[in-house]
Amino acid sequence: MTMLRVMVLTVLAFQLAGCASYFKKKDCESINWFEHGQKVAMRGQWLNADPVLNECRKVEADIQESQLDKGFKSGVEKYCTNTNAYIIGKSGDFFSRDICEGPQINVLIGEHRKGTLDYCAKSNGFTAGTSGKKYQNVCPKELEPAFLSEYRKGRKKYVQSLIDSKSSEIRSLEMDILHKRNNLSFARSSLSAMEAEKSGLESSKSSAMLNQQGHLVTHFNSQISVLDGNINSKKSEVFSLQSDLNSLENTREKLQKDISTFKEELPSLDNP
Repeated sequence: MTMLRVMVLTVLAFQLAGCASYFKKKDCESINWFEHGQKVAMRGQWLNADPVLNECRKVEADIQESQLDKGFKSGVEKYCTNTNAYIIGKSGDFFSRDICEGPQINVLIGEHRKGTLDYCAKSNGFTAGTSGKKYQNVCPKELEPAFLSEYRKGRKKYVQSLIDSKSSEIRSLEMDILHKRNNLSFARSSLSAMEAEKSGLESSKSSAMLNQQGHLVTHFNSQISVLDGNINSKKSEVFSLQSDLNSLENTREKLQKDISTFKEELPSLDNP
């Protein structure tokens, strides 16, 4: 690789990085920071653990720090309530006790435990499994076996329904892909025919120029000009069809990977 090429690639890399930073900065500056601060707190996270905020600070975006702080404090107030602690437990999630301060912490932990016990009840296992949410290992050891027995049944039903749904999507995509490929093949054939016709016209034009047949040269130029417009239009069509086809195939590939992942999980759900 020549030094000039290295320099060109380096400059391009810096330009691309600069563009990415610019758009990231714009995205950051469109965020409602009060609402974002609330959301971070309601997830039980500290602000310095939030990836969105860290990315925005990295690109030196204009962050409304006061709104962020107010939103976070508002979120903490909502997070650190008895009702929310219970709901978190009932949802099968851990409670982030470290962001809650004051003497009520033991009460919050107690409410969270109540919710967790309700979540871990055998009667809730099947429902928890069909919800699609993965088990977070929150249940006490004495409740876990009975809960997991029902949870796995529900989870298996959920996973199988996803496999069936995604398989159906793939079948539909296959038809779309076939249709798109046929259209692309026809468009490429048309483009090749146009380019061959243009080549023939240019050859005829060259002969006319050699024979000093000015009127024919003008005629061929006019035809070539019209054909150039048609060729450019057809090239755009081919590009668009290829882009659509790539998108469909990428979607199919993702669905196939999802199905493989879910199928790998199924055997573990048959265990007692």
